[in-house]
Amino acid sequence: MTDSPSSHPHPAAPGGGRRQLLLIVGLFALPMLIAGVLAAIGYMPEGRKAYGEVLTPAKPLPETAITVDGQAFPLATPQWFWTMVVRVPKTCDATCVERLNLIPNLRETLNRRAEKLRFAILDPLPPGVTAFAGLRGVYYLQQFPAELNTGLPQPETDLRLGLVDPSGYFVMRFPEHAELKPVRRDLGKLVL
Repeated sequence: MTDSPSSHPHPAAPGGGRRQLLLIVGLFALPMLIAGVLAAIGYMPEGRKAYGEVLTPAKPLPETAITVDGQAFPLATPQWFWTMVVRVPKTCDATCVERLNLIPNLRETLNRRAEKLRFAILDPLPPGVTAFAGLRGVYYLQQFPAELNTGLPQPETDLRLGLVDPSGYFVMRFPEHAELKPVRRDLGKLVL
């Protein structure tokens, strides 16, 4: 019985498997190498920009503020709470009231991290705002740091939001008439 040449596979070329392995490793390593070079030269893609204005440098705040019932309100928290500062205009129309009633939803969209966000309201709420009533983690401040007043002045026609990190630094502010969906996206990236 003779073996036909077609019944035996051709022997592999010497070093062919090694070349294929190096090619595969190179294909996987190339994107990492490019990313490392781009990071080293400081390239930041445009799509990574926050909606809110990131304050650089962040403004350190005093350790405490005072609530309307005279209690100390710690701005730096060992429990790692973020504080959403809410400024309310003196004259708040129906649209403003509606938006104020939606603010607590920002916390609920954080799901299991919702307890890591609390609200500090710096101005009196207008009639018709009921969303904050009985809600845990809502504080009405009577005396608050001047840095918050200058960095986040009372708005003219619509609410204005700011963010204080767990270390007590004023780190971000949102414009008057801010859309809440992009605010929610920023919170989702920060509140961990």
